[in-house]
Amino acid sequence: MRSLLFGALVFFAGTPSWVSAQTRLGGFVEYDNLTYFEGTDGARINGRNQLILQAEASHDAGEAAHFFSAVEFRLDQADWSRNRWSLDEAYVDLYLGPVDLRLGRQIFAWGRADAVNPTDNLTAWDFSDILDTDDEQLGLLSGLVTYYSGDWSVEAVLAPSFRASVLPDSESRWWPDLPATVPNPSFPALGPPFVRASYEFADDVLPDQGFDRFQYALRVTGILGSWDVSLSWFDGLDDLPALHTETSVDSTLSAARILVEPRYHRRRAIGADFATTLGSVGVHGEGAYYLTSDWSGTDPAIDDPYLHYVVGGDYTLNDLVGDRDLFVLLEWSHEVQVPDRHSTLRDTDLNHVFRRSLLGKVDLELGPFSLVKVEGVYNVGTRNWYVQPGGRWSFADGAELLIDLDLLGGRQDTFFGDFDDNSRLHVRLKYSF
Repeated sequence: MRSLLFGALVFFAGTPSWVSAQTRLGGFVEYDNLTYFEGTDGARINGRNQLILQAEASHDAGEAAHFFSAVEFRLDQADWSRNRWSLDEAYVDLYLGPVDLRLGRQIFAWGRADAVNPTDNLTAWDFSDILDTDDEQLGLLSGLVTYYSGDWSVEAVLAPSFRASVLPDSESRWWPDLPATVPNPSFPALGPPFVRASYEFADDVLPDQGFDRFQYALRVTGILGSWDVSLSWFDGLDDLPALHTETSVDSTLSAARILVEPRYHRRRAIGADFATTLGSVGVHGEGAYYLTSDWSGTDPAIDDPYLHYVVGGDYTLNDLVGDRDLFVLLEWSHEVQVPDRHSTLRDTDLNHVFRRSLLGKVDLELGPFSLVKVEGVYNVGTRNWYVQPGGRWSFADGAELLIDLDLLGGRQDTFFGDFDDNSRLHVRLKYSF
């Protein structure tokens, strides 16, 4: 707690003397408490008691430039591995006629789908809690050039660095259960078809320094009649690692040692998205075709090229209960491998959670400052699911209380089924200033 408050004091004490109407300070303070319904054996963390402070500062230097920075301090008394301070964003905007230039650490949010964005490839995430990813994007040191012409704009991104997503550690409840047995590579010539498995993880293998870490992206956005559309190109690195394995079986042919080496590979993506209205229904979609580094399909640890798209719609029923509105959103997420060489992809791979998934959200207003909602996902075929009923109450200016239930289920060898003992109650109190 002392380090959190000290960081906040340093931030505000460092406010320069020229603070004026062109300078704004803001941010939020947030308290989170998570209570899991089932305990776990061993050293895994069984709750969360977390405080977050995000401090933001922005300054307009006339009409030609704008500065913004955001610093986050996080303290979790239940899970010390989540403690951190980070510079989320720090950039300068330069306005040069029809061209805007943004330089520094920044967060990108491309795509129009609600829950899953295949075209959003520049930003890494903190997945240390895979269900709680609100405001968990990780800023990337980069330059963004945007050119405007009428209803159209062209964005070009150059990032001379790479930032990997944060994954759960082995003491987290979100560390997946690894298979207790694996196929015997010597079967049927020697030994049984399956042998006991133990695992050893090597250090991450990152791209070499220099141009191997450079990432590029381009997006063209515009309006065609009543359609908002965009086309995009990404040439960069997957922020999630491919798990390369090396298996060695002992002399008794009864046990195997598996060395796991996480490696980050290059990939490219051709993307597009759209949004329009058909009558009173909002319709949107986006998709990307990924050109991976295993075009020939010879390395089982690396994805083959594949297509991932999301389509959906939303509708608001006005005055459903009195003058209260009901908002409904449905989306279909589908991943198609062309050809489907790696049909045995684990459903626990974060890159492939939503291969054939129905996603939805329903919000019902209870008043001008409160609502109840249900959102969730059902993975078709693998038949595992996640549902989050909850509510939000804004009880004062800038202050809100959120209460959610996270419920998971399915077969043990599926993504949400693997974590079915992680159902929990989540209470969040947030004040924005």
